[in-house]
Amino acid sequence: MNTNIINIKYTYLTIFISLASIIAAILLRAAVYWGLFAGFIVAVIVSFINGYSLKEVYSMTVTGVKRALLVLIMLSLIGMLISIWMASGTIPSMIFYGFKYLSGTNIILAAFITCSVISMVLGTALGTISTVGSVFLSLAIGLGFPLAPLVGAVVSGSYLGDRTSPMSSSANLTAVITETNIIDNIKHMMSTTIPVFSVTGLVYMIIGNKFVSKAGNLYEIEYIQNLLSSNFNISFISLIPPLLILLTSVILRLPIVKSIAIGLSASVLIFLIRDGALLKDTLYIAINGYYPIDKYIAKIMAGGGLISMKNVLLVIIFSTALNGILEGTRMIAPLIERFSSSITNFKNLIHKTSILCIAISVITCNQTLSSIIPGQYLKKTYENFSISRNTLARTISDTGIIIVPLIPWNVNAILVSSIMGISALKYIPFAFLCYLLPMLTFIYPSFKGTQVKSKQGLE
Repeated sequence: MNTNIINIKYTYLTIFISLASIIAAILLRAAVYWGLFAGFIVAVIVSFINGYSLKEVYSMTVTGVKRALLVLIMLSLIGMLISIWMASGTIPSMIFYGFKYLSGTNIILAAFITCSVISMVLGTALGTISTVGSVFLSLAIGLGFPLAPLVGAVVSGSYLGDRTSPMSSSANLTAVITETNIIDNIKHMMSTTIPVFSVTGLVYMIIGNKFVSKAGNLYEIEYIQNLLSSNFNISFISLIPPLLILLTSVILRLPIVKSIAIGLSASVLIFLIRDGALLKDTLYIAINGYYPIDKYIAKIMAGGGLISMKNVLLVIIFSTALNGILEGTRMIAPLIERFSSSITNFKNLIHKTSILCIAISVITCNQTLSSIIPGQYLKKTYENFSISRNTLARTISDTGIIIVPLIPWNVNAILVSSIMGISALKYIPFAFLCYLLPMLTFIYPSFKGTQVKSKQGLE
């Protein structure tokens, strides 16, 4: 294997072109993966210039992508799962039963709690926002409520699952990169999740008390419920697949890919046997997504499918391929070593990890890289300080992953704005969970005066 030390100027060149390409792709409204692909090509060229062979570059690329193989499989399954859940009545049943108890309730608080639950089941913020979130948006418009706090509540609840759900691609990628168990990570996150979730819920309760749904204008809720019940099979049987996923992943502790596969299989069987769907139609929906002919249903229930995950899958493939070369050639190691060399204690370590994660999210507009780079290059630093890698995973989740909808030029914020029809600058002040978590992460080390040993080191 080539052991040439690559001049740091090539590292700066690769990073600069990668960032410039990502920014250009966003400005040109092209897919972000094209920017990452450009960065990958530059890294390949730099490797060749410095004496690495085609075989070595190929090996580094494959090694990088292999680390995210389970995440790629899981994302593909989730894409198919969401479309089948729409068609078979699982998601409609969740919404129906959720809205059943909205009479005289705090809509903003209900939006936060409902989106939190759905996002924990689906594991995708954008999937939750585009389904449940859009329904609450229609409800708020119909009831004449202000949209900014409502969308802020939807974003807060939806991104809780992006960070915390065992089905989340971000959470699973973080676990893979940090070489930790996702269920252990979720348990470890509770020290920041519970207080922030509680405070956020309290704030939404106070704000939302001004906008409690009145009996006179509940026709919007009834209209949506009637629309769902007349077009889908609404029943508790439809809720069996998500319950199976939670049971097998959390209680039986099966690998998350197996749990999702079980949930998908159960959904397909329900759709085929109970609803009488044809196998070819089921396969078509799983691959291409669910797009009903009824335009009113399509407004609140459409999308999913394997093809819908194409952009995300390609972003992960090219970003992990790029990282494989950066790691294999040790191009980025000097930068991380300079960054981490001044770390002196637990507090400093958490702060610098947080800053690095946030900086990557802000600069690259990419949630994936904010997990990969800190997770890959700070593992040894955490081990040197005898700090649990679960703490590294939690810090990445509490900063780089959760903050993305607060960055107006980030892909996530752009997508949220397009789905909800409101500027990011308007909903950001009300997305409390997304900035309270990073704030608590910065404060948290001050309360950890005495470290407690975990299985992997200090917490």
